[in-house]
Amino acid sequence: MENSKTREPQQKRSIEKKNRIIEVGFQLMCENGYQKTTTSDIAKAAGVSTGIIYSYFKDKHDIFIAGLELYGNKMLVPVYDQFTFPLNIKESLNTIIDSLIEGHRLFINAHKEIESLVMTNDDVAHIMLQFEMRTTKDLEAFLIKAGFSSDNLLEKTHIIYNMIESLCHELIFHKHEGLNYSQMRTIVVETVLTILECE
Repeated sequence: MENSKTREPQQKRSIEKKNRIIEVGFQLMCENGYQKTTTSDIAKAAGVSTGIIYSYFKDKHDIFIAGLELYGNKMLVPVYDQFTFPLNIKESLNTIIDSLIEGHRLFINAHKEIESLVMTNDDVAHIMLQFEMRTTKDLEAFLIKAGFSSDNLLEKTHIIYNMIESLCHELIFHKHEGLNYSQMRTIVVETVLTILECE
C-alpha cells in the first residue's frame, strides 16, 4: 500500500505520533536492516495502524530519510560551546575526538545501516554529504574562533574532519588486528596540528 497524498499534522497529538513513527521506524530499520523492515513492522512497534503511517509518509524510505535527518542533528555535529578561549588546541582536539567516538558508539547500529545505504541510495548519500559539509564548516568556524586563519582553511578542515571520522570508524567498526590505536590517535592529533601549522 502506498499513498501519494500525505499530510502534515497540525495538532500536538498528531505531531507527536508522526515523530514517534520516525524515531521508532528509524531505530527499527537500523537494528533489523532497512530491507528486512516493513511498514507493518514499524506500525506495530510505534503502536499505530499502517493507515496512519501512510497518511504521513509515502513509504518506509520517507521514514528512514526523516529519521536520518533527526539522527544527523543529534550525532554528527560536535558541541563546541563547552570550550573556553584561549584554548589548548591539542587538548581540545582530544575532547572533540572523544565526543565523536562516543557518538559513533551510541549510534553504532545507525552508522552501520547508513554506511550500507550510502552506496546504493542517492537520497541517503546526498544527506550524508550535506552533514559532512555542515560539520566541516562548524569545525572551521570553531578554528577561526580559536584564532586560526590560513589559506585554504576550509579544505584543511575537511581533511581534518575526514581523518577524525576515519579514526572513529577504525576504533568502533573495523578494529583491525595488529594496529596500535593509541599510536594511531596520537598520529591523527599530531597530523592535525601540522596541518594547522601549530608548533
